Amino acid sequence: MSSPSPKRPMTFRLATVNDASHIANLINTAFRSEKTGQTWLYDEQEKRVDIVSEGLAEDLILGKSSETIMLAGTLDSRIAATCFLRRPDTTVPPPDHLQHVTPGSAWLGFLAVDPTLHSKGYGKDMLVEAERFVQQEWKATRLEFDFVHTRKELKEWYAKQGYKETGQKRPFFYGKDGRGILADGLEMVVLGKDLRDAK
Repeated sequence: MSSPSPKRPMTFRLATVNDASHIANLINTAFRSEKTGQTWLYDEQEKRVDIVSEGLAEDLILGKSSETIMLAGTLDSRIAATCFLRRPDTTVPPPDHLQHVTPGSAWLGFLAVDPTLHSKGYGKDMLVEAERFVQQEWKATRLEFDFVHTRKELKEWYAKQGYKETGQKRPFFYGKDGRGILADGLEMVVLGKDLRDAK
């Protein structure tokens, strides 16, 4: 019986505008792969909406709407994971679902891994790189983000990475196409981690 092939390490870099289309597709594919009942009303993939446009990915890469960057984790030059990071103390205009919660915290969003590579540790690798980046590049001592409260498995995964609920909740942004496709009553729960305590 042959042993499983070893996990290949990702290489990390800042995303560029040329990556915007691929990153948007990666995030949308990962989001659409979530289990029905946690966020979606339908099993059919064609009924599931995109949450990130190529234009939004480009804005996040360029930091147009706020002080953001996007990280890319690559395997054989192919982007396999991504996330965006917002600088601490950035004032973001409404809507409320984009605003920081704890002053001085860097903000994480759209952490996504190619669904064909799930359960291999690449999500953790991407998160560790995000933590390293905000500490070394921005001197941030805390990282926060929010997640859909119905995703219990995701909450448990982040708890294993040292993230705890802050007690803060924010409205879920349904957008113009979300009603009737996404479950009712969704809200975003804010998690955070004091990076000074990280091992």
